[in-house]
Amino acid sequence: MRLDPFSGPYSRDPATTWRRINATATSVSYDDDLEMWLIAGHDNVRAVLSDTTNFSNAATMLPITALTADAGNILAGLDAPAVAVAADRPQHLRTRTILRALMPTTAVRAEQQWGPLVAARTDDLITDMKVHEPTDLMHFAVQLPLLVIQDVLGLPTATAQQVRAWTDAFADLVWGNPTPEAQIEHAYSSVRLWRFCTDIVSGRVDSGHYGPGLIGELLRYRNNDDSNLTVAEVAALALNIVGAGWITTAGALGNALAHALADPGRWASLADDEHYLNLHVEETLRHSPAIDGWLRLTTADVTLDGVTIPAGSRCLVLIGAANHDPSVYAEPDVFDPGRGRAGQHLAFGAGPHYCVGAALARLELTTALRALARRLPDLALAPGFRQQFKTSAALRQLTNLPVQQHPAGRCPVAHGTSAGPRS
Repeated sequence: MRLDPFSGPYSRDPATTWRRINATATSVSYDDDLEMWLIAGHDNVRAVLSDTTNFSNAATMLPITALTADAGNILAGLDAPAVAVAADRPQHLRTRTILRALMPTTAVRAEQQWGPLVAARTDDLITDMKVHEPTDLMHFAVQLPLLVIQDVLGLPTATAQQVRAWTDAFADLVWGNPTPEAQIEHAYSSVRLWRFCTDIVSGRVDSGHYGPGLIGELLRYRNNDDSNLTVAEVAALALNIVGAGWITTAGALGNALAHALADPGRWASLADDEHYLNLHVEETLRHSPAIDGWLRLTTADVTLDGVTIPAGSRCLVLIGAANHDPSVYAEPDVFDPGRGRAGQHLAFGAGPHYCVGAALARLELTTALRALARRLPDLALAPGFRQQFKTSAALRQLTNLPVQQHPAGRCPVAHGTSAGPRS
């Protein structure tokens, strides 16, 4: 079993690789090129993501591509404490409990707290779209979650584009294959993102005005008592949320839009059929997860599917392949919102590290899809569209999504002149 996550074919069509991996005799094997273990199979991936005893998160944010000494020295300045994504028990349990108390984790609570905010951002972005000319819909897919996460955290909107540049650089440093020169630039950007978070939090503490958003809520929970949370931990939580809170949702939203626009019937259903809307979102998360790989580190020798993985081994957990496991999903490569067991997908992980922002992500996806389909009923993929994802070992975000409006009955997709994702 081999994976070449930085190849052209994988960036164009990862599902073909997942199909090959799922057809191999073993779902656990060592990849000499990546120097890590690959773990596929729905049950295996769920077991690993749920097992925080034998599979540590300590290596989750260590770059896939080995850093040069210079880049590593620069990145050492990102000295944030492990609080969420890269934390293990008991620290992870402690900080996650705090986040769950402050963040809505159900659809009803997310709608109550964030629904008006998400709807307002969505409407503003649609209003600003130049729909009378060809448009890259990935601009919308990126800007919506980027602005929403700024609002949720209580960060100034004026910093959003700089935050985007820093987080894009950090994502490429961790999950991409940057050149030595790019590694240095990305390392500087990653440290700047961390310093931005620490400056925001420290400034609020020093002023005594904790301010709006989740950062303000965390500081009020802290109550000037380090035994509740330290200032560095609050900044690290902000870093985790701003780093993960928009880039993954942008990928998921782009994928959901591409699937919807590939079939005029789907696009029409999103406008008025709430049941179909929710099914479409869940099938997107299964079929085209925005995170299709994640890292773990074994803390002991672990036998999985008859294969023993030594202690101290880095493991790449193949979520995308797990979501296409033919033993769980019939015809897994087919996009079918009406399929059974779609809710068993692993797009948000599993176990103690299940994504704490899942309710917000689903709210953004449903709000955006509904509003776009209602306000732009004649939107269609531009002729000749072929999907291309950013090069990454884990994050699946379309590089562009060209669309244009067409009179009813003349959608190029309906006449077979455009190719979207395999459906």
